[in-house]
Amino acid sequence: MAWDKKNLIYRTVTGALGIVLLLSAFYYGGLFFSLLITAISFLAFAEYVQITRRMDKHIPWQLGGLAGVAFMLDKSLGLDLGWGLFLVPLFVLMCFEMIIRYPKMKFDDLTMGFFGVFYIFLLFSFFFDIRQLDHGFFWTLFVMVMIWIGDSAAYFIGVRFGKRRLAPSLSPKKSVEGAIGAITFTMLAGLLAGYFVPFMNVWGGIILGVTVSVAGIFGDLFESALKRTAGVKDSGKLLPGHGGILDRFDSTLFVVPLAYYLITRVL
Repeated sequence: MAWDKKNLIYRTVTGALGIVLLLSAFYYGGLFFSLLITAISFLAFAEYVQITRRMDKHIPWQLGGLAGVAFMLDKSLGLDLGWGLFLVPLFVLMCFEMIIRYPKMKFDDLTMGFFGVFYIFLLFSFFFDIRQLDHGFFWTLFVMVMIWIGDSAAYFIGVRFGKRRLAPSLSPKKSVEGAIGAITFTMLAGLLAGYFVPFMNVWGGIILGVTVSVAGIFGDLFESALKRTAGVKDSGKLLPGHGGILDRFDSTLFVVPLAYYLITRVL
């Protein structure tokens, strides 16, 4: 696989700016953090809507976006009204909209709309749960750093040594060697954190590192399957060198909920 220097420059600059913005939000928390994560989730949902349109689907995106943003604000502001208060009425209203708009909107449109709310907003909301933990800034930062380490290791090792395709029908550029590199480096990051951080242990760090890398790989491949089904290369064009918001956070959506439960139940 040849080096794409122009893409690497775009990728590096965009990544650096994004990291600065996210680090600031992680550190300060509060309203800045809440608004940023909510905005990111809304933009990701907008990209999901565009992907479904490429599949010739007519999902109830207005209801989904409204309920999703309301749910994110509920979680971020600590109102803790519960996901059921948003998702159950949403489901009923989506069903009603399908009845009104049938046959333009059919059952598969309804299911894809409801799935999009779950996939984007509910999974993104675990950012708030992690940030509100004891040592929340550390945990949020640590999980994201491990995702970045895994992504970077997979990219550079895959470019340099990748020969065997990991999932050629979904993502022809991803290699087995890149995946092994991602798992190895995130595991080492977890090991080092477990050794040096007082409130962690080595085995917990290793488990968290491996979980982050494996979940990240599956999250990446799932989004690839979504794009393949729609016949698109990227989820969007908002981030030069990275594609869209979903392209950048596809791994994160699978990782953050699992990391939260590992931190609270295992570590």
